[in-house]
Amino acid sequence: GRSRAASPAAAAAGTSRLAGLRAPRLDSLFVAALVLFGFRLGVRPIGDNSMFTHLRTGADMVRGEGIPRTDPYSFTAGGRRWVVQSWLPEWTYGWAERLGGFRLVVLEQALLCALLALVIVRLARAGSPLRTTLAGGVAIGAGAGFWSPRPLLFGLLCMALLLTVVERRRSPWLLVPLVWLWVQSHGSFPLGLAWLGARAVGEWLDWRAWPDDAMRYVGGFVAGLAVSIANPLGARLLVFPLTLADQRSAFTAILEWRSPDFQTAAGRFSLVFLVVALALLLRVRVSWRDLVPVVVFLGAALVAMRNLPVAAIVLAPVLGRALRRPEGATPRRRPGADLTPPTRLRLNRALLATIVAAFVALGASVWIGDPLRTGPYPASAVTFMDDAGLLRPTHRIAHQDFVGNYLTLRYGRRVKVFIDDRYDMFPTSVSADYRTLLGGREEVATVLDRHRVDVVLWERKLALATILRASGGWQQVYRDADWVVYRRG
Repeated sequence: GRSRAASPAAAAAGTSRLAGLRAPRLDSLFVAALVLFGFRLGVRPIGDNSMFTHLRTGADMVRGEGIPRTDPYSFTAGGRRWVVQSWLPEWTYGWAERLGGFRLVVLEQALLCALLALVIVRLARAGSPLRTTLAGGVAIGAGAGFWSPRPLLFGLLCMALLLTVVERRRSPWLLVPLVWLWVQSHGSFPLGLAWLGARAVGEWLDWRAWPDDAMRYVGGFVAGLAVSIANPLGARLLVFPLTLADQRSAFTAILEWRSPDFQTAAGRFSLVFLVVALALLLRVRVSWRDLVPVVVFLGAALVAMRNLPVAAIVLAPVLGRALRRPEGATPRRRPGADLTPPTRLRLNRALLATIVAAFVALGASVWIGDPLRTGPYPASAVTFMDDAGLLRPTHRIAHQDFVGNYLTLRYGRRVKVFIDDRYDMFPTSVSADYRTLLGGREEVATVLDRHRVDVVLWERKLALATILRASGGWQQVYRDADWVVYRRG
C-alpha cells in the first residue's frame, strides 16, 4: 500500500477552512489568565472572622429573622442600635448557604474575585496584549493580597465599575444604580466620591478651567446617593460611615485600620507590585488628572491597609496610559506573528482549553475540601465548653474578638459573646475593657467582675491566661496546645 498524497488544491482548501475558523485572540487569552488568577484567589476556604458574622447574619435573615436593628449576638451590647451596613451581600450569603451550603458561598466569592480581576485588567488597557497584561497584572498584584472573602469584594467591584464608567465616558446616570448597590453593600462608598473629587482637582490643574467632565459624574454620584435612601434601613446607611469617627480609638485594635505591615507575606507581595507600578509611572509624564488620585489613595493606603486594594484599582487606568505606545511609534512584532495561521489557531485554542480546564478544576475543588478554615479558632475548646454546659445563657464568657465571630457563626443568637470585631457597634467602654484584658493589665479582675464574667476562653500564650492561672479565684477546666478555659472557682 503506497500512501496517497493530498492534491495541492485539497490541501489549500483545508488550510483555508482552518484559518477561517475564529481563533481566540491573544489579548483575550491574557485577560482570561488574569481572571483565572482572581478566581483562584476566591476559591480558598473562608477563614476571615468578619465573614463569619456576615454569614450568620445572612442565614438568620433568610430564615425569617429579618435585618437586625439591634445587636442580637452579644451580652455587652445587647439591644444596642446596630446598622447592618452590608445587608445586601449578607442576604446573598444566606441564600447561597441555604441552596448549597457554605461551598456555594465560596463559589460566589470566587466569581466576585474573577469579575473584579476582569474589570481591573480592562481598566488597564494599554493598546497591546503584552502591555495590557503588564499594566493589569501590576494593578491586580498590588491589591490582590488584601482581597478578602467578605462584603469588601462588593465595595472593590463597585469602585472598579465607577472608574470604568468615568474612564469609558459612559452616561453619568449609570452611577445611580451603581451607587445604590454600593451603599447597600459596603461602607466604602465615600471613597468613590473622594476619587471623583481628586480627579476633578487634577482636571482643573491640567486645564486651569472648571472640570466640567468630572463634575458631571459627581452629579451622577450624588443622585445615586439620594436614591440610595430607598432601602430597608433608610438614611442610616448613608450616614453610617460618618459615625465611625466616634469609634476611632477602638479601631486601633483592628489590623486593617493600621498602616500596612510589609513584613507579612501579603504585604511583601503588594510592595513588589507597588514598586513596579511607581517605576512604570516615573518613566512617563503623568497628567494631574492621573497623579492627584494616585497620590491621594496611595497616601490613604499607607495610613490604613484596608485602602490598599482600592489604591491598586485607582492605579489600573493610570498604568494603562503610562504603558500605551506613543503615537507614531512602530509597533513591535507580536508574539507568534511568524507562525502560520493554522499553527497560531491550534496554539491559541490549546491555551484556551488549558485555561478553561483550570477554571473547571478550581471550581470542582470547592466541592471537595472544607469550605471553612477553622484551624486558627478554638473548635475543640468550644466543643468541650458546649458539652460541659459552659455555653448556656447562665454563663458569661470572656474571649478574644475573633473568637466572638466564630461563636456567632457556630451558635448564632443562642450563645451571647463578650465582643467581636464589629468595633463600630460596641460601646467604647467595652472596647477599652477588651484592650485591658488583651494586654493583661492590672485591672483585668475589675473588668471581669464588672461584666460578671464567670468563664474565660483565651489563648495560652497571652498574659491573661497566666494571670488567671496564678489567681486563686479561677479554676482551669480545659487546656490544649493553644487554648485554655477557666471557670470561677
